[in-house]
Amino acid sequence: MAAFSDDHVGKRVLAQNGTRLGTVEDVRDGDLHVGVDPDADRDAVSQLGWDGQVNQDVHRLEDSYVTDITEQTVRLRV
Repeated sequence: MAAFSDDHVGKRVLAQNGTRLGTVEDVRDGDLHVGVDPDADRDAVSQLGWDGQVNQDVHRLEDSYVTDITEQTVRLRV
C-alpha cells in the first residue's frame, strides 16, 4: 500500500494518456479521494469503476492504479 498524506491534496490526477481526470480532494485513512472533472475521459472513469456511482463527486482511488507521483500530479495506469 502506498503512503499517501495531506501533501497529495490538490494534485492533478492524470490518466495514462495524460488527460486530466480530476484533483485529489482529500486523504482519508491513507486513501486518496479524487474530485472528478465534469469533462473527464469517460473510458478512464469507467475503468476506475467510478461511472456507476450516482450523485458522487469524489471517489476513492485504489492505490493499485497509481503509477507515478510528482510534485504536481498523480499519474494512473488507466
